[in-house]
Amino acid sequence: MRPHAAAAFAGTWHLLPEQCDYQLGHPPRSGHYRLACTEDGMLSISSEWFGKNGKRHRAAFGGRTDGVPYPFHDTPHADALSFESVSPTLLHSTTWHEGREVQWSERELVDGDTLVIRMRGHLSDGRSYTNVGVFRRQAD
Repeated sequence: MRPHAAAAFAGTWHLLPEQCDYQLGHPPRSGHYRLACTEDGMLSISSEWFGKNGKRHRAAFGGRTDGVPYPFHDTPHADALSFESVSPTLLHSTTWHEGREVQWSERELVDGDTLVIRMRGHLSDGRSYTNVGVFRRQAD
């Protein structure tokens, strides 16, 4: 079986805070992002970051890269997640709440060592925002 297209994203990625562009909040002071992918397209994503105030944050989630929303119950702000491997260099995910899209993320492999993550969301007043994180692949 050949590796799934999303496998190119697998690895540990370190945040480059000075290259981030946040419209909502402040970029983290530091952080890392880990992504694993099985041959059948099952993703596992975990991240840890330190906010501007030094507080540690963690998140972990995953799913199949088939574009189908699957139940997600780890936060009151979302009840479903979907992932889609658009191409060997683009991986999309959508967060849903009560059937409504609340956040959309695009992970782009700019080159073998650079990952750009664009997160778009909606505020309660209807305004939208985009936060851009830039990561460098950690050598094995």
